[in-house]
Amino acid sequence: MLREKLKLRIKKDKNISFSEYMEIILFDKDYGLYEKEPVLGKEGHFITSPLVSKHFSHCIAKNFIRVSNDEKINYILEFGAGNAKLARDLILYLKKKKCLPKRYYFLEKSSKLTKIQKKVVDALELGESVDFIWINKYEDLPSEAFIITNELFDCIPTEIIKHKNNLFHKAYVNDEFKISWQEYDLFSEIQAKYLSLPSELIDNYLFEFSPAQHDLISNISRYIDKAYLLIFDYGYSANELYINDRMNGTIACIKNHLSDFNPLEDIGEKDVSSFVNFSYLKNILEYNKWSSYAFMSQANYLLSYDILDDIDIENIGELTSIKKLIMPNQMGEIFKVLIAGKNIKNNSNKNFIKNDIMKL
Repeated sequence: MLREKLKLRIKKDKNISFSEYMEIILFDKDYGLYEKEPVLGKEGHFITSPLVSKHFSHCIAKNFIRVSNDEKINYILEFGAGNAKLARDLILYLKKKKCLPKRYYFLEKSSKLTKIQKKVVDALELGESVDFIWINKYEDLPSEAFIITNELFDCIPTEIIKHKNNLFHKAYVNDEFKISWQEYDLFSEIQAKYLSLPSELIDNYLFEFSPAQHDLISNISRYIDKAYLLIFDYGYSANELYINDRMNGTIACIKNHLSDFNPLEDIGEKDVSSFVNFSYLKNILEYNKWSSYAFMSQANYLLSYDILDDIDIENIGELTSIKKLIMPNQMGEIFKVLIAGKNIKNNSNKNFIKNDIMKL
């Protein structure tokens, strides 16, 4: 049914941009991947850090306590909360530490995941201790918040751009579900200046460009006056991203925990994402009057918040999970953390083991 819906959409305009294609296969309200069978966990397609260990969420909770004490921010806002495992473990830790937020906001576009999140929250039986609020419009955002995004930006629809003969071309999906290219004035798009592209690119070099990521940050900025923002995702700074070894771009797919690089096969049956350009996000944030505080590997963030102090060293399963989160050959290095703030007087950063903000 999804293929038929796509064909009708493509027939109308002869082709659709890759970002439009990605939006439909992932988020269509009837047939999109995130509205179908489970996406997260062992029974789904992939596992995220909150599912690996509760201690991931506990580190974020420690960060919230520090910010809450310094800035008196008592609202938490999570974008794309998935199955609410992060929210659950974070709230239980904060309850134990007697530092619960007044409100916990979820901004979620999937109706299926919203139902799952509400079920998880109800099971916490917190009564009126925390007001849990689901929103789907930017206008309903709180004016201040401690904001969490985990693996959000990688799945925001993106364009695929090709550089050839000193010109740019944009990818479209045609009615045969193949890529066609059209010449594209990339820098006519105001967002493109934030990409931090190198001055020279080799011929046939592919890269991603997501105006939707820009729009999300701009919309958040329009309605939120004061915030501390954590962005967890896999990706690189621009100078690490735009290298010749990545000339085929970074679009990646995963189905039943197996990866491939063809988003035009098994349509609607696998996740499609791209590596995040953290320089792009930093540039957009700073244009919108945010301050960038820190950029580091996930391992450095978790170790800075003492993830090793709370684990049961005799629990082999727990030790294995922590290793998966922090080891460089697993999730520790490829996953990064960008920390930013808006109208924060004290940036609430402790001494991180390593802060690579200068890379951006």
